[in-house]
Amino acid sequence: MYTSTRNYKIFLYTLLLCFTACAAPPDQLLQALHAVDTKPLPAGHYVVIPNQGCEGCISTAEDFVKRNYTRFPQAKYIFTRVQSIKLLRIKLGNEVMNNSRVLIDSNNIIRYPEQGKDIYPMIITIKENAIKGITYQSPGSDGLAELLRAQ
Repeated sequence: MYTSTRNYKIFLYTLLLCFTACAAPPDQLLQALHAVDTKPLPAGHYVVIPNQGCEGCISTAEDFVKRNYTRFPQAKYIFTRVQSIKLLRIKLGNEVMNNSRVLIDSNNIIRYPEQGKDIYPMIITIKENAIKGITYQSPGSDGLAELLRAQ
C-alpha cells in the first residue's frame, strides 16, 4: 500500500512539474508581451526588434519603424535587449521614441519561441487576444513586407 501511494505521489508531482515547466512558448511569449505593454492589443501586430543580431535585418526594421510608426494603428513596436536607450533615441528620434506604440523591453523578458531566430526582428500576429502567427525579418523571410500586405 505504501509503495503504490508513493508511486502515485511521484506521478502527480512529475505531471505537475511538466505542466508548469513545459508551458507552450506562445503562451510565455503572450505573457511577456502583456508585461511589456500595459495596454495590449486584442488584435494586430507586434514587431519585436532586438538590439543585436542580423545588422541588415535590424536596420531594415528600425527604418520601417521610423517611416511607419503612425501608419498602422493596430501595430506596436518593441525594442528588446537595448544596451543604450540614448543611442536608440539618436537613431530613431525623439518623436518616434515618445510615441505610445513604441515600447522598450527594458527587463529583456521577451524570449523568442524558436531557438536561433533571436537575432532577427520578429513579427507577431495577434487575433482574439491570442498569438496566431510569427514571422521574421531575415534574409530568407520578409516579415515586414507581409505586415504591409496585411494592413
